[in-house]
Amino acid sequence: MENMPYIQSEVPDNQEVLNNKLKAKVSYIENVATALNQGDDRRVYELIDSKKYNELIRGVEHADDNYALSSLVADLQPDLSHHLGQKLIAYLSEVFPFFYYQESNLGVFELYFGNWWDRAYFGRLDPINVQFKFKAEEYEKLVESVKLAAQGERYHAAQIDELTKKNEELQKLADTQDDRNSQRKELERRLDELEDKGGFFNRSASEEEQAEVKAQLKKLDETDQQVADVPNQIEANNAKILEYSKEDTILIYEQRAINEQFGSFDEFNAKVKALYVDYVKHLAEQAGGLEDA
Repeated sequence: MENMPYIQSEVPDNQEVLNNKLKAKVSYIENVATALNQGDDRRVYELIDSKKYNELIRGVEHADDNYALSSLVADLQPDLSHHLGQKLIAYLSEVFPFFYYQESNLGVFELYFGNWWDRAYFGRLDPINVQFKFKAEEYEKLVESVKLAAQGERYHAAQIDELTKKNEELQKLADTQDDRNSQRKELERRLDELEDKGGFFNRSASEEEQAEVKAQLKKLDETDQQVADVPNQIEANNAKILEYSKEDTILIYEQRAINEQFGSFDEFNAKVKALYVDYVKHLAEQAGGLEDA
């Protein structure tokens, strides 16, 4: 029997390729560790997403990614976020001075708008991507309030007007109680008369009129039942009006803070979108310029 090898392959030995790949991984980890230890956050951003860095910072078109290497630190996202958040928030305190942060968990930074009472929870800060992740509801509310402010209106003006009119109607209903009481007495008196008038020949007409009077009395009963709850309804509406008024005031604070810092809401949005580029270039300037990867 011929000696047949257990493995037959036309693939050349790749030991050297394997070694080079391992060296690249080791080198990558060492570079990340060095950048972190030296406080070189610019270099960290370059290492964790070279494609984004080269395209946005160096202006390289269709840059290659380094996902194969950056995945080596994927499980360190909370730690990296915590580390990168320190300098980033210091920078943001100057550029976006109306935003405040709370690190609820390692590397998780909750975002709040303003330092005033009942301020809005506005989303989160993502230090790794250098990005604000605004809470959609709050951001859209601010966008709409800016549009309305340009027309001299407040965000909740329509709701407040509607509730105010309802309260006026409810109060008017309560104020006419004496009139309804008088009407009730007259209807009850008329009903007694009709019942006393009964008789064979007048029965049909009397029954029709009695039914009409009873219907009017029933309507009064329904109105009185509604009036009994008027104080509660007015109180609930006033509470809602107060809530809307407070929210309108907070939206005014937010708009004023943005205008004082940026001059306009459009400029604020532009700065938000450019945050990664502006911040990483700021880090590069502090370090004396961009360095090669």
